[in-house]
Amino acid sequence: IMESEDAVPSNKSNKLPDAFGPLEEERDRIERILDRLETTENLTERADLGSELVRSASRYEDTLERVVWPTASDPVAATFKELEDDRTALRDVMVTIHEATMHIDPRNVHASDSQGFEDTLELVCERLRAVLVKEDREIAAIDTALGSPEEREQLSNAIAHALHNASERPNPP
Repeated sequence: IMESEDAVPSNKSNKLPDAFGPLEEERDRIERILDRLETTENLTERADLGSELVRSASRYEDTLERVVWPTASDPVAATFKELEDDRTALRDVMVTIHEATMHIDPRNVHASDSQGFEDTLELVCERLRAVLVKEDREIAAIDTALGSPEEREQLSNAIAHALHNASERPNPP
């Protein structure tokens, strides 16, 4: 698959900072799913991957929103407003995939509107990659501002707890 010049890069070469370690496995899962969606043409597999991508991205985003973003030095800054708008747009398309795959056998997901599902799944992938790049910058800034090892450990523990209880729905209850 050939990438356009303005394609959004992934975070494959970037590891999350140590304080954000509990998110690493979820982030790796997201990257693996995105990579697999780029290569597979099997519609059943794509439906299954789309469903798992929405659940995994929802857990990741829910954790960031509950624990990480409130620790930012200025969580109401323009960059966070832009990021919130981007996450809202991402959630909107993730809801469509969630609803199309919930309680439906992956073999049947494409039956009603195959092209519509594929177009929406592609939009989820594009928006998610773009959001992850922006979030990585904010995570790096938050990590830089963290002080003592105790503060880092406290954040890491809070992330682990929030991730354990994170919602798999695009719009958490």
